Amino acid sequence: MRFRHKYAINGVHLFENAREHMERNDFPEIPIGTIGGVDGWYLTMQRKIINNKVYYHSIIYTNERRKVLKYRMYSNFLENDGSSGIPYKNSSYLKPKFGPNGKRGTVDGLLNEERGYLTNGGITIEYGFQIEGILSSDNIWTFNFHDPLFDCQKKLNMISFHKDSEEDGLKFFHCHKQLLTHHSTYFDSNSKENQMIKLTDKNVTRFNEFLQLSHGVREDWTLSTFYQALIYAQRYDLPNVIQLLDQFIVLDELDPEKYLQQAISYDLRHFLADFLKDQKTWKELAEKLKKVDLETMIGEAMKKCVKRFLEF
Repeated sequence: MRFRHKYAINGVHLFENAREHMERNDFPEIPIGTIGGVDGWYLTMQRKIINNKVYYHSIIYTNERRKVLKYRMYSNFLENDGSSGIPYKNSSYLKPKFGPNGKRGTVDGLLNEERGYLTNGGITIEYGFQIEGILSSDNIWTFNFHDPLFDCQKKLNMISFHKDSEEDGLKFFHCHKQLLTHHSTYFDSNSKENQMIKLTDKNVTRFNEFLQLSHGVREDWTLSTFYQALIYAQRYDLPNVIQLLDQFIVLDELDPEKYLQQAISYDLRHFLADFLKDQKTWKELAEKLKKVDLETMIGEAMKKCVKRFLEF
């Protein structure tokens, strides 16, 4: 297996007419596509002059605004027989307006006919690129669910959620099946293939945040994120996510009445226990329960409320 296949995004490109492009310093930008949820990535060659000597290196770049990324990359100038010439691999943190680049090669060395880098006048670059983490606006590292797992075709260890819409086109969210199948019976833990699950929601803007929560990442979230995460957690039978959300609102000491409806509908045990304990009279409790839809109250929540009424 070629080394580039150890990266989610990989390929080989022949830059034709290399000598002419080097003279003009105008190598074309070869589109790679969307990586890590960021559009417009491309592969090209850049010139660098060190001590009056001219070098060229490959670079993967995008002009789109993006966050700090944690990445792995691989680059290689291939010789004209396809063998490895100038391999380079690296892992680091990528700030906005920068792109990972490969190892430099001198113009004389790359164009040397005897060395064998030229293929019909062109230079071939082999590359691999993978974003492993994305730094959120809250300064919290999050998972990259936008790209497939690099070894998914071999190990068949991936669950992919997908949504096709006129507004956003085809959208994917990829994650390792181990954690989801561990917590939920909704997913087939005995499956010997990558699983594909269609998202039926009209808007899936909160789905990435839900997946982050299901993998233990907590960002600053809004009420709409909280509500939607509960819906997804119930749909995909992930009680660990419901427990996390329950703990979050208890620790944050937020306005309890904003979450009462969800507490009785999804059995947010810790939150509901604290809420019931804070009610001083049965009238106070009754007034607050009038403001929610009691028909959605699940059995366990009903038992706790009845028990509290009997305690007054």
